[in-house]
Order: sequence, then structure tokens, then C-alpha cells
Amino acid sequence: MSRDRTCPVSRTSAHTKNGDGKPKGEGKGASEEGPLNIWDRTGPEEREQIERYSRDYMRFLTEGKTERKVFELVLGRLESEGFTDLARGGRADRGGYLRHLGKLLGAYVPGKSGPEGGFNIIVAHGDSPRLDLKPRCVYEDGPLALLKSNLYGGLKKFQWLARPVAIWGFTALKDGRTVDFRFGEDPEGPVLTITDILPHMDRKIQRDKKLSEAFPAERLNVLAASLPAGGHEDKNRLKKAVFKLLEDRWGVKEDDLVSSEIEIVPAGPAVPVGLDGSFIGGYGQDDLLSVFAMTRAFVECESPARPLLLLLVDREEIGSRGATAAPTRFIERLAAAAFESSGVEPRYRAILEALAASSCLSADVECATDPTFKEIADDLNSARMTFGPCVTRYTGGAGKYGASEAGAEYMAKIRAVYDNAGVIWQSSLIGKQEEGGGGTVAQDLADFGMGVVDSGAPVLSMHSPFEISSKADVWMTYRAYSAFYKSV
Repeated sequence: MSRDRTCPVSRTSAHTKNGDGKPKGEGKGASEEGPLNIWDRTGPEEREQIERYSRDYMRFLTEGKTERKVFELVLGRLESEGFTDLARGGRADRGGYLRHLGKLLGAYVPGKSGPEGGFNIIVAHGDSPRLDLKPRCVYEDGPLALLKSNLYGGLKKFQWLARPVAIWGFTALKDGRTVDFRFGEDPEGPVLTITDILPHMDRKIQRDKKLSEAFPAERLNVLAASLPAGGHEDKNRLKKAVFKLLEDRWGVKEDDLVSSEIEIVPAGPAVPVGLDGSFIGGYGQDDLLSVFAMTRAFVECESPARPLLLLLVDREEIGSRGATAAPTRFIERLAAAAFESSGVEPRYRAILEALAASSCLSADVECATDPTFKEIADDLNSARMTFGPCVTRYTGGAGKYGASEAGAEYMAKIRAVYDNAGVIWQSSLIGKQEEGGGGTVAQDLADFGMGVVDSGAPVLSMHSPFEISSKADVWMTYRAYSAFYKSV
């Protein structure tokens, strides 16, 4: 979730379950039985499924810390399931994919009905708040070499200080080759860090200032090296040492940094959290939680009633602008490729009509109510951990400003889909109106006239280097997306 507006959420739940995990009260809504805690409705068999799913998800989190890596992981899963490249033309009876610039990915599964009548679409984003290295980033000051960073997305700067971080890099060389590298993820190797000042001396420089002023972005410099290259009489020998390391290890020279994407991310794997291990802690759950659930539900759904589209977009955390963002014309290209793959002539008017007739979930996480900070939440409309994925009718800020709002008819449709599939879910809204707000890519899909609503799991510490989700919510989000993909 992005666009400089936060997001508390939620309220009700839906379908119930017996203790053995079997559906109960088919079609009953939240108003009839009240909010439901998932753990109260799952038996031993389903809890084992939750644990297996959570282990797979944590591996995905650990391996997918950049938008390029997320793209590669999702593409690899599609190819392993027999999906083919739609750009090559021809039929794709199992399904196909379309890709753009290594960060934007779409996929298609044919349905029992043709694409002319519209698709069931789920869209999620693969980027997360982080620090990027500037094109000219290496400098030395006294006995230290440091790297200058640049903010990406809505983050709290102080959360990135005095903690282990890693670099994940992608460099395009002038001869056409690319270099993919990372540093700081070896459990037995060195990491990087951004230093902070000791509390004994921070009064004037931090403590007595506003939070927004106490941690200037230009001070988020990464500690890189102290072993000089050359003799003590050489100038810039620490800079030279850093560039020598880059060239020796990865073949990246100083000038190559101009055509590099080097991201600073938290070091280390995603892990279980809590005395009972019922939570998952890790970087990038906004929005990899949704990406993982969406992808698994997509590849497992064969011969659906309606044709399916999966859409993985980039740059959501900085306002969805750029060639790999949601507002590009990529979804029209994907729909056209789906038409061609199905043997239907992709007339532009027919594509627009199909998109307008489509149903869409904007799969993005929501901000869970934190008992420590309850004052920002609306008690009647705030998401709770372990109560399932949220359905957020509108986001926005200062009320409904800048919001995409799902119509009552579409909300009723999603309620029915989730209820009839036994999904435990909760309704959601943005929290107290004057505390902030949040935005997603829902409005970019709504521009085509389709029904679209935000739906994703509640998360604590959103946009921090260590976000927290509930294993129960993670599992139920996957079940919700599966139900949506299978719906008429």
C-alpha cells in the first residue's frame, strides 16, 4: 500500500467452520455470527496445511527482496507449471504469460467461457519500501568508506539505522551483459549497516527535534569499508578499495553504477514470530504476501468458469508511475494476447468491453490494529489479526479523497464468493479519517470500468524492515484468492 496514506482497516467476517476444518453454515455472513477467529475454526489437519503453506511463503519472502527477484520467482513458477510465452503467438491451452522489462508480468488461464465476456483478475505489486544507492554513491570521510542512499517508498527512516542490511544489485553493462549480485545474506559472512548516534550525545542533533527532522535522508549512509587500497600517500584509497571489491567480485566498475539498480534491504531470512510461532516476520510482506497467494491460487486453478488474468506490477510504493507500473497499457496487451491465444480476433473495442466486464481484486495488504497504537483506528472498522483477509471497499485520504470505491453490487458479489467457499474474512475501512490514508492500484484498474475492490491480509508494522503477519491470515488469503479465481 502506498501513495503517502497509511491504512488501518476492518470489521466483520464471514463463513464459519467446525473445529475439524469442515464448512459449517454454508452461505452465512458475518452479520449472522459475528467476527470469526480463524484459529477457533481450524482443526489439526488444516493447521498442518497452514504450517506447510507458511514455510513455503517464508522461503518466498527470503528469496524475493527486490521487484526483479519477485518477477523471476513468479515467472519461474509459471514456466514450471507449463505456461508458455504469449509473445510467441499460438494457442496456450494450459495458459501463458507476457512480460515487460523484467519487472512487469501478466499471465492468462483460459476458461470455459471465452475472453470476450471478461476475466477474473488479481493484481499485486512486487516492490517494497527500501533504500536505493545513488548513481554516484561511494565516498570516503576520514578512515571510513560509505555509500549514499536514496529513499524509495514510504518508510520510517529511523527504523533502518543500526541494523544489518544487505545489497541486492542488478547492473546493465555497455556491452549488453547484465550482472546480478547480492551481498550480506550469507549467514556466516559480513553484512552492511547504517550507523546511528549514541543516546548520550543525541540531544541537539536528534532528541530535541521533530521526528521528521531528526533523521535526514542524506544521513542514511551505508558503512562500506575501512581497509584502504594502496599506500598511505594515495588519495581516495578507500574509494579505490570499494571499487576494487566491486570489480573483483562482480565485474562492476565505477562508471557501471550509473546503469545499476542496487537496493538496500534488511539482511536475513523471514522467520516465525511469537512464543507459539503463530506469526511470520520478514521484510516485504507488503506486498509479497499477496503475490505469493495470488500466484499459487492462479497456477492451481485449471479449467475455471471464466478466463483468468494475473498481473504483477512495479512502482506501487512510489505512486505507480513509470514503464512497469499499473497505469501502463500492459493489461490491454495482455488481454489482446489472451484473445489471440483463444483464437479470437483481438479487436480493440472487444478488448475494452471484456475489461469493463471483468471482475478484479486489488491484492494488497491492510494495516492491522495494533493494541499499542489503538488511537489511530476506528474500533468499528479496523482489521484484526487472525480474522482473515480484509475486503476494503475504498481507501483514500481525508475521507474518500483519491479513492476507488467498489459499488454495492460488486461488494455483494465478493461477499457471496467468499462466503460460499468457506472463507473467513473481514470488512475493512481506512481508520480515523484525519490520521492519514492509503492508496493501492485499485483505481488504475477501475479506470477500465471493471468491478474492483481491495482484498488482502492484515499486517502489523507495515512498511518497516520487519513486517508481521499471522499464519492464519496468510493461509486464508490464499483460500480467498482461490475462491475468487474459481467464481463465475
